[in-house]
Amino acid sequence: MSDFQKRLVIEGHCDERGAAFCATATQLPGGDRGMVLLCVKGNMLNIHDVDMRNNVKDLLYQVELKKIQNLKIRTPLFIEVLRFEYQDAVFSFKNFLKVRPALDVIEEESRKQ
Repeated sequence: MSDFQKRLVIEGHCDERGAAFCATATQLPGGDRGMVLLCVKGNMLNIHDVDMRNNVKDLLYQVELKKIQNLKIRTPLFIEVLRFEYQDAVFSFKNFLKVRPALDVIEEESRKQ
């Protein structure tokens, strides 16, 4: 776990698994786009605004992972993509690297019923 992830655990943004990373939101409800922080806490994926220094800003969305649909995680050579649907909206993220453990947590939590 990185120092950044440890800080997010201590601050209560994510649980002890430290499943958190910054990414570029390419599609969010309402057409929002830009740099965000994704943090898993229990079965919730919290999506926060973040500044260029990775300081956590406002909570933008809370997604109950067990209710997402059509989860796709693609990890080609240079661009990784996370995409899913939740409450009739599409969420899509890219520009994150080496966060496979966090993606595994998202995938695991999405399978829970």
